[in-house]
Amino acid sequence: MGKWVIVAQRGSNGDTYRSEVVRRVTGSREDAREAMRAASLTFYQPWKEKSREVYRYPSGDGCLLIVRGMMSETLITLTIAELVHDSADSDSDSDSDSAHDPEVDPDPPTPEPQDSVPPL
Repeated sequence: MGKWVIVAQRGSNGDTYRSEVVRRVTGSREDAREAMRAASLTFYQPWKEKSREVYRYPSGDGCLLIVRGMMSETLITLTIAELVHDSADSDSDSDSDSAHDPEVDPDPPTPEPQDSVPPL
């Protein structure tokens, strides 16, 4: 079972984007997708909502919401993201790819400082 978040991103004035975690899900990728679909029907409710369109991206891991209110139209992207590392969880390091890759050196050599003079 994985740990997932549903992330919403929406823009304003063309230059600024706001991201927020909408929901946390523990389960399979399909559980996270189902939670995203449910969130797409209720996330962001403008004053006097007139319409809501939900477009699923081909990967199935995200969707675009177009929400029209009385005087506004807001585009929102919802996506799912799986937790791959949590420093507060000591078991999360065992899930990383480098922990299982024998070619990754766990202790890389320490480079010499740039201002040191090499010995003769």
